[in-house]
Amino acid sequence: MASFASARNPKQATRVTIRAVVLLSGVLTIVFLVSFAFSEEGITELRNAQMRVDALRNEIAVLEAENAKLQAEIESLQKSSFAVERIAREDLGMSKPGEIVYMLPKKSEPGV
Repeated sequence: MASFASARNPKQATRVTIRAVVLLSGVLTIVFLVSFAFSEEGITELRNAQMRVDALRNEIAVLEAENAKLQAEIESLQKSSFAVERIAREDLGMSKPGEIVYMLPKKSEPGV
């Protein structure tokens, strides 16, 4: 009966062909997705990719926090000479002319 309809009405035959193609592509898509989802390699690869994404997101968060801390330190150094003096005194052991610096021995830890 379909061949009779296609011979008499080309528009209806085109619609039937389009429906068949859409149905076939839908079925093939579903079969592909099911086979991917339930195959061992598909699930394992998906989990591994998700773990890599989570690890990278955590690393990004740590680096963003470190960047924010360093940016705040840069701004502090640019705005205040006190911060520069503190670093010069504490980290570099520098002093102003005429100052007397007393160097205390570092406390040793027990058992050292």
